[in-house]
Amino acid sequence: MIIRSIDAIIRMLDADYIENGAIEDKIQGVCIDSRKVVEGNLYIPIHGVKNNGHAYVAQAIANGAKAVLWERKEPNPPKEVVVILVEDTTKALQDLAKAYRHQLNMKVVGITGSNGKTSTKDILASLLQEHYITQKTLGNYNNEIGVPLTLLSLSENVEAAVIEMGMENLGELSFLTHMVEPDIAIISNVGTAHLENLKTMENIAKAKLEIVEGLKEHGLFIYNGDQEILQNAVTHAQIPGHIRIRTFGVKPQNDYVISHITQKREGVSFCLNDDVCPYHVDMIGKHQAMNATAAWIAAKALGLSVEEIREGYQNIEKTGLRNELVDFGKCLILNDSYKSNPQSALAALDTMEEFDVPYKIAVLGDMLELGDTSDMIHYTLGKDLAKYHLNEVLTIGDMARYITQGAFNNLTGVHIEHFTDKEALICYLRPYEHKDCMLLVKGSRGMKLDEVVDALVKKEEEVVK
Repeated sequence: MIIRSIDAIIRMLDADYIENGAIEDKIQGVCIDSRKVVEGNLYIPIHGVKNNGHAYVAQAIANGAKAVLWERKEPNPPKEVVVILVEDTTKALQDLAKAYRHQLNMKVVGITGSNGKTSTKDILASLLQEHYITQKTLGNYNNEIGVPLTLLSLSENVEAAVIEMGMENLGELSFLTHMVEPDIAIISNVGTAHLENLKTMENIAKAKLEIVEGLKEHGLFIYNGDQEILQNAVTHAQIPGHIRIRTFGVKPQNDYVISHITQKREGVSFCLNDDVCPYHVDMIGKHQAMNATAAWIAAKALGLSVEEIREGYQNIEKTGLRNELVDFGKCLILNDSYKSNPQSALAALDTMEEFDVPYKIAVLGDMLELGDTSDMIHYTLGKDLAKYHLNEVLTIGDMARYITQGAFNNLTGVHIEHFTDKEALICYLRPYEHKDCMLLVKGSRGMKLDEVVDALVKKEEEVVK
């Protein structure tokens, strides 16, 4: 994390200050939540949707804040600590992160994508740890607040950083990538996430491609070459000639071609180009072969050996709620409740299809942020369920009713039921701990379907005790 004198912070921001303490003292880390401030932090009060962080400065100081940023327009700055005056605390957070990034001698990989960016981040960070002192974005800190906090959390001796970048509108990735200035940029894929804001898939591809704008000179751009929509966007983007470009995918025209993908409970295996010895990745889902290959290309570009990559694939520190296998008595739960869109839902169903289990249940919740055609997109997902060997389809949420309708109209011999509340769904599912079966739980984060998994597993643990 950033450790600098208060005077250095003032100079990095070119800011004025109120000297209520020694500016030679050092701050250790930054925090935007007054409740989580620890001794030595720089407290940065942010204007949120509902709260103004300036109102909680007393709690931050009580918890040990050494200094605070303060917007000039805000009255009553504190008198107990050094106050650094800025026009906008959010912009100051971002400016400080960019200045700190320039002070660190490290290689940076920036990752974006509609699906798979977090898994790619987790895989690549595990690979790089075999060779470098490595840090990565924690959780989903990938927006205009999360990215600067991630940069400011990096240690002084970090050698490689893997930074996840998200977006909801055009221009957002451009802003983030100019802050991060990656040596390598990866686009895992383009999907329908954020269709509500961007209206067309072409706009989504264009927005994702903004990540290239911040690439360092002679940087490396890696992207999913199987997707025609992304390929077309790259063709029309007029990427500077000094940027190196590599593609990956299962189609033969790619620079790195993936083949012989196999899935077991222990993970996924695949071959790459002419390698006869397959790679094994400690993650489930055949789509993870794509994410692992993007990470492979970046790791090789940063000097890792094949042996180091193979070892790193076995030690992946995974972010939770994504393709997570959880035991529930005799039932095996595939918990993929962090996010959902049609592409990731079908990928999760593909993963469940690979398991040799006699009875399979899909619990599907709303897919959010899909725009005006959300009802038809949900209905189409319901129709697509006919391709899978499912015994039950259970849905929950207002939009998920359309999944139910699509399933009713296209599936035969399958129990289909819609639930209006989680408690009823949980009660329905509890008896399945005694059945040899598999349960997929998939929905957008706003649906909080992880609460369903937690309730089932917690109940089983209480019984065991």
